[in-house]
Amino acid sequence: MDRSDVSSTLFGTRPLKPGLCIFACALISACLWHNPQVEAASGQIRIVTQDFAPLQWDNDGQPDGYVADFMLAVIDRVRDRLPVPVGPFEFLPWKRAMLMARLEPNVLLFSLSRTPEREDWFEWLGEVSPYGQYFYQLDTRPKIAVDRIEDLKTLKLRIGVQDGGNLYSYLKQLGFDETGNMVPITDYHQGIEMLYLGRLDLVPLTGFLAEASACRQGFDGARLKPVVFVEALAQPLWAVFSKGSDPQLVEAFREEMARLRENGFFEETYADHIESWQKLACGQ
Repeated sequence: MDRSDVSSTLFGTRPLKPGLCIFACALISACLWHNPQVEAASGQIRIVTQDFAPLQWDNDGQPDGYVADFMLAVIDRVRDRLPVPVGPFEFLPWKRAMLMARLEPNVLLFSLSRTPEREDWFEWLGEVSPYGQYFYQLDTRPKIAVDRIEDLKTLKLRIGVQDGGNLYSYLKQLGFDETGNMVPITDYHQGIEMLYLGRLDLVPLTGFLAEASACRQGFDGARLKPVVFVEALAQPLWAVFSKGSDPQLVEAFREEMARLRENGFFEETYADHIESWQKLACGQ
């Protein structure tokens, strides 16, 4: 079917001239653009995050974890106030999730550190998790004895760091990119695997999750030994909305997150998930 056949089908039996056909297509596009259903779809909340168990993770196609449960409860309460459509959880590489939240409105992103650099990038909603990382080595390797992060620069080490993450930026500020010590990794899963396979000397892991995270990947988590605490980045993780999001929506999320913290829902959810995670992961 050529262009004249298409125009005949749409507007009658008489073909339109090329110029009129272009005008007609533009008119159709304009009508569709202002269709209320199209506008409603564009206002949908898009949930993006990284697979980071037990905070939030993809459990056989379903979101799981204490942050996921907390945010789902928040969403339910918000939807009682505002009839807003909500999309499914999208578990993405961290750099892609961050970029999406910086470019598109109505994107809900968690769990991330609140830093001066990021302060103006997002609408900050509330805290969703405690957070503190250590650099870990295996006890089968020669002990790495340092007192400060900066001391690692003087050693010939392969340090796995998530590309695009907060720690990656921090180590670059300290000059680690000039030493060649940093090895970019996709996420902590890859870091753990590379550490146990002898391809890395150090990986950063959340203190209260490190052993269980290694066990869950089939490794002996007891072999992980902390080397040095990343004190500069020890701060809570947050949930955010992208800039340009509906102000009513942003405020509703802030209020409902605060209420669920005040009534103890978050603390109870957090404790249950952490206990189950530690027991199941390492077969205790």
